[in-house]
Amino acid sequence: MPEHRFSCEARTYDRNPQRTFREGDYEFARTRFRRKDGHRLERGYDVASHFAEVIAARRRKEENDLERSFRACVERWKDETGHLSSVTKAISHPSYLRIIGLARGSTGHQIERLLLRELESDSDLWFAALSAITGEDPVGPEDDFDEAVNAWLEWGRKKGII
Repeated sequence: MPEHRFSCEARTYDRNPQRTFREGDYEFARTRFRRKDGHRLERGYDVASHFAEVIAARRRKEENDLERSFRACVERWKDETGHLSSVTKAISHPSYLRIIGLARGSTGHQIERLLLRELESDSDLWFAALSAITGEDPVGPEDDFDEAVNAWLEWGRKKGII
């Protein structure tokens, strides 16, 4: 009777999210290796340009999904908290917290850019969300609301986000 050997090797997990994302992009593009007309691509430039197209389209779709989710949360938050006088209740609303959570799926300062644009167009209580997402707070303790808005917008310009 043959002897069976079972080995359990320790698995190492990659903690580099950019590398994981790139590998996911490659796999996504590889599974869509045929052109729209059904022909199989050959090696070289055709394959590379096909991969670039597929990956770019995927990222545009993800970016649009993030922005759509952000807009839906902002609209719901404003509708459901517009009447509140308590800042604490407003920023503890589930839609506000979801906006902060969207930062996990954001790449390249997308969520920060959306928040800063929202702050610029319709000033509201986005300071806590920006601070939670970025880990920074450019607002001084003596600043009033308008100065806080300007401080965050200036911060975004210095960082090249807006």
